[in-house]
Amino acid sequence: MLQLKAPAKLNLFLHVTGQRSDGYHLLQSLFVPINWCDEIELTPTHDGAIERRSSHPWPAEDDICIKAARQLKAVAMSQGLMRPSLGCDIFIHKSIPHGAGLGGGSSDAATCLKGLQELWQISLSNTELAELGLGLGADVPFFLRTGPALVTGIGETLRRLVPKARHFVVAVPRVEVATARIFQDKNLRRNNPALGEDAIEAALEQSVWTLGHNDLCEVAFELFPELRIDLELLVRAAGLQGLPPEAVRMSGSGSSLFCSCESQAQAERIMQWLVSQPASSQRFRGLRAVQAYL
Repeated sequence: MLQLKAPAKLNLFLHVTGQRSDGYHLLQSLFVPINWCDEIELTPTHDGAIERRSSHPWPAEDDICIKAARQLKAVAMSQGLMRPSLGCDIFIHKSIPHGAGLGGGSSDAATCLKGLQELWQISLSNTELAELGLGLGADVPFFLRTGPALVTGIGETLRRLVPKARHFVVAVPRVEVATARIFQDKNLRRNNPALGEDAIEAALEQSVWTLGHNDLCEVAFELFPELRIDLELLVRAAGLQGLPPEAVRMSGSGSSLFCSCESQAQAERIMQWLVSQPASSQRFRGLRAVQAYL
């Protein structure tokens, strides 16, 4: 049995720079993996079946890990790399909140793909694995790699960049946000400018990230007005520690909000202040001081 960690991610910025004729959106974003992880257990079987052994609110047939495993097996069998009798049981210990813009599902799928290659003793090329991952979700290719990266295109182009901003408070509001609903909204601006290379390089040297913004934020706030109140609470907490409002933003398509901090100690202080507020337990389903995986 393999036991693997599947980390969440934060988008330090996310700009929507265009849309292709097939409907896919073009993005520019800096992804940073963090030490908030799901745990995946993969057990080999010899009945050819791929089964989910953990219970979750969504059907197994819709589970991205099951889809990933079945597609990997189909590709491997088409190339004569594995026997039809090989299968696996998948157990997912969820910690990353669902519908939070932290990439939990994509990370789980990528972790399964990497783990099953080892478990089934097959080896696809990096290109083949990335193409398979992209078909499952735009964030999956990022999680197939290791460390922070500038992500462009529809998620398939990655360049390793390591920011000095490594400490964060993550606040997960109680609302769940469907990514597709945000990207399909008619009010989403799809032609925003990308950040310049010089600006990004300069921001990488700062201990607190303040460059850019999240282009999905306004649509998410229009659909879920309570998110704006949650953001203002986190901005207030950051301000008490001398941090600017630009250090606070939304990750992905939401609902998670985060604050970039100068140190782990500062992140802990912000989190403790939030926990002390009477409204926090009603507003947030998750609060963590986290660090970047580099």
